[in-house]
Amino acid sequence: MKLVGYCRVSTEGQEDNTSLESQRKRIEAYCKAFGHELAHLFVEVGSGKNTTNRPQFQQAMAMVANEADGIVALKLDRIARNCRDVLALVEDVLQPKNKALVLLDLNVDTSTPTGKMILTMMAAVAELERAQINERTQGGRRAKARKGGYAYGAPKFGTTAQDGELVADDSEQEVIALIRRHRRSGKSYGKITEYLNNQGIASKRGGQWQAMTVKRVLDRRAG
Repeated sequence: MKLVGYCRVSTEGQEDNTSLESQRKRIEAYCKAFGHELAHLFVEVGSGKNTTNRPQFQQAMAMVANEADGIVALKLDRIARNCRDVLALVEDVLQPKNKALVLLDLNVDTSTPTGKMILTMMAAVAELERAQINERTQGGRRAKARKGGYAYGAPKFGTTAQDGELVADDSEQEVIALIRRHRRSGKSYGKITEYLNNQGIASKRGGQWQAMTVKRVLDRRAG
C-alpha cells in the first residue's frame, strides 16, 4: 500500500522530546517491514480535540483521498480523542473511498479482515463506554438529588448554581420577600403579577411574570 504517515504531539513543550521522533521511526519501520510505500510523513504540534484545527492532519487526509491508499499513525489518540471519533473517521471518510487506517499500537489495519474485526470490537467498546458514561452521569445526578443537592435543570427562582451547588440569589430573594409581603396584604396572584410586570421586575428567564409562576414561588417557599 501507499500510505501517508501522521505524527502528533499535543504541545510545543513536547516537540523537543522523543515523542515525535519515536512516532516517525515506528511508522518508517512498519512501512519498511511490510513493504508499504511511505508517500509522506506529516508532523503536527497541537491538540487532538478538533481535526479542523489541525492543518497537517487536513493535508494528510487530502493526500490520502487523492493519491494514497490510507493513513498510518502510531496510536489511536494521535488521530482522534477516542474510539468513537476514529470510528466516525473510518466509516464516514475512509471506507467509502476504500482507504485504510493503520494504527500500530492496536495492530489495526482496516484493509485486512483482522483489522476490520478489531475495528468492530472497538465499535462495541465505544458503545459500551458511551452507555457506562450515561449511566454514571444519571446515577450521580439521582444520588445527589436524593441528598437534597443540586443535580441538574434550571435553578429555581431565588437560587443560582455556583460550583455545582445551589446558593441563594440575593436579588431574587428580595423579590420573593416582596411577593410574600403583597400576598400577606391580601393581593391576588393576578394583582401581584401585574405589579411585578409594571415595575419591570423580570422573572427567572428574564420575561414577564405569570400568575401561576407567582403561585409556584410562594408554594415552594411555604413548603
